[in-house]
Order: sequence, then structure tokens, then C-alpha cells
Amino acid sequence: MADHFFIRFGDSPDRVTTVAVNGDGQLLRRPESVTLMDAAGQAAGMQVTVLLPAHEVVSTVAGVPAASPARLRQMLPYSLEDDFAGDIDDLHFASGGRNTADLLAVSVIGKERLDERLQLLRAAGITARAIYSEGDGLPDTPGSVTLFLEGSKTYGRRPDGAPFYFDELSLAEIWPLLAAEGDDRSDLDSVVVFVDTDAERDRTDEIDEWQSQVGNVNRKRLADGCLPKMAAQLVYRPGVNLLQGEYAVRSNIKAMVGPWRTAAGFLLAFIGLSVVGQAAVFFKLRHDDRVLTEQVTEICTERFGTSQLSRCRADMQRRLADAGQTATAGSDGFLDMLAAIAEHADRRMTFESFNFTDRVMRVDVVSPTVGFLDGLDRALTDTGRFDVAVESTNQQDPNNGRARLRVVAVSP
Repeated sequence: MADHFFIRFGDSPDRVTTVAVNGDGQLLRRPESVTLMDAAGQAAGMQVTVLLPAHEVVSTVAGVPAASPARLRQMLPYSLEDDFAGDIDDLHFASGGRNTADLLAVSVIGKERLDERLQLLRAAGITARAIYSEGDGLPDTPGSVTLFLEGSKTYGRRPDGAPFYFDELSLAEIWPLLAAEGDDRSDLDSVVVFVDTDAERDRTDEIDEWQSQVGNVNRKRLADGCLPKMAAQLVYRPGVNLLQGEYAVRSNIKAMVGPWRTAAGFLLAFIGLSVVGQAAVFFKLRHDDRVLTEQVTEICTERFGTSQLSRCRADMQRRLADAGQTATAGSDGFLDMLAAIAEHADRRMTFESFNFTDRVMRVDVVSPTVGFLDGLDRALTDTGRFDVAVESTNQQDPNNGRARLRVVAVSP
């Protein structure tokens, strides 16, 4: 699985916080405050995800019917226009998944602000796979409210709800606001709260006082801050990606193909050489077949008075029958010897002549080395149908083995 590199924008556009996790959300590189240019160098080879401050993005849920992504982008601005002041044409609407109540997760951001963030990323040479609100990194815990306390900031999410964000408000002030939302307040009796080191130091009294008024609070300390936990959550469960519609990432085929160009060239060259090699084998076999056919035709013309192989075979079978022998498909006659030699001979061997008399065939053959002759000898002998002997050899040239083989059919 690919590794993931997260870039989190903060209050200053000049510096960001980065962290790297693997495909299972496990921490690979601890959080670090760097410039965007430095972040670009660190992100090499990883999938880049950008988190925008929660106060720049409105996160909500909408009861809109299921539709295609394109149709949803048309519907959302008009479904939610009463919730926003100003011109909705200045806002970018992005949709995500649906919760158990079939409500659609929606993120809304000003186009001008999103354009500013994208321009900063482009200037640093960073291409993001996804851009989320940092609030999307909060887990959706069934039956419990999840809170992240980061300094004076409070991030939260109710079960099946959109993430929310407050700054400079105490938990005692936030809780009545959550209780005023809807009739079901049962989830407020169970809370999972993650606290970073600053919040643990500065808000301990606040947390202790608030905790005494809540039924069940599970407090957890974030030694490395909130970002690693947000990153792990987004790897496991992606949020609402703002890169949709006019902001969708365009595929760059040229950039994708570039790193593979050399490998593709080698592959095409290999395929070309394979095709040429197979073509050479084909033409060599065709040549050998033509030579053998000509030699058989010559023998048939000389001994049986016909150049037609079918008539030659019929005449041979008749003569064998007259002599009290039977030439069947599995016989040890001339054609069987010829077929066996053709089957077991190496394609690099050349046959100069065949002489068949009284079930004995003498073959003049030229091969690159003696090893090829020995191979043919063994192959014919191993069939159990022939005895093979080398009558003469000429090995003056080590690269040109010339010999005469004597092949005798074994009586059944």
C-alpha cells in the first residue's frame, strides 16, 4: 500500500505542519512545522493530502436524493442556499458519503479562499490527491461524541453528524449548544476526548469540571498532537474531498507515462526480437521441410517411378505386402524412419542424403558439433524402434561435425 503525506495549513500561510503515515495509518514521520517548499521535498513518492483549517470550511449534512456526482453538484447550492448569506455562486460545494440516516456529507468553502490555497500549493510544486477540512479527520464513534482539544480549539463530531469547531469556548459553554440540537441527547452522556499537550496543560481544570457533569468520559492524550490521529482516520475513512467539479484533479498522462518510458522501450524491443526470432525459426523449419520433401520426392521418383508421395507410399506398402511385410502407421519402414529422424533432429543439423535399402537407412548429416550427432543417436535409440550406429565421421573442423549414420529398424 502507498504511503500518505499530510500537509495541514494553520493560521500562517507560510508554514504548514506535515506528517507521514503508511497505508494502515501507522506513523512513519512525526509531525513537523516546515515551509511549503520543504514539504514538497518531503512528499516525494507519497500520496499527498492537504487539510484546511476547519474555520475555512463549513461541514454539514443534507437530505438530498441520490444522484450522479454531476447532478449533486447542481442540486447542492440550491438545497443549501438558505443556510448561507451572500451569493452561492461564490461558494464551492463538495459532496461525500451518506450516513446511516441517508444524509449526505457536504463541505462548502469560498472559491476565492480555495483558489488561494491551490495557488500556494502550485507555487511550491505540490499536487494534492485530496483536500479536506481538518474536521473530517475526527472519528465518527457510534453512540459517543468525539472531541479533539488542541490548545484553545475544540473539534468535535456527534455520531452520524458533521464535524464542528469552536475556538475560545469552554466545554461547559459548548455542551448546552450541542444539547439544543435535536431531541436525541443520549450520545452526550458518552464522550471520547483526545487532548494534546497544550490543552492538557492549560485546560485541565476546565476538563475536570466539565467531566463531573458528563456521564462517561474516556480521556486520551495525544503525545504528537492531533494531526497523526486525523491522518490515520482519513486513511481509513476519507472525508469530503474538495477537489470536485471544476477543481477535480486532471489526469496527466504524460507525467504518468514518463517514468515508464524506458521500461516500455525495453519491453517493445524484447517483443520485437522475440517476433524476429520466432520468424527465423519458422522460415528455417519451412526450409528444412522443403529440403526433406525434395529428398523424399527424389527417392520416390528413383525407386518407385513417381513424384507423388501418396502414390509412392501406396506402392511401397504394396511391395512390402508382396514381400510378406505390413507397413502400418506404426511400422518400421522408410517413412517411419524418416519421420523419426525429422522429429528428433536438431534444427541446426543439415541432411545431405538418405539411402534406404532392406530396412536400413544411411544418412549423411552435418551438425555443428559431435554432441548434436550423439543427441540424435540417443533419441532414435530411446524410441526402442531403431538401432543406430555411426559408420564414419569427419571431425577435422571442430565446428562442423560430418558423419554417416546407419539406422536399422528393430524387428517387433
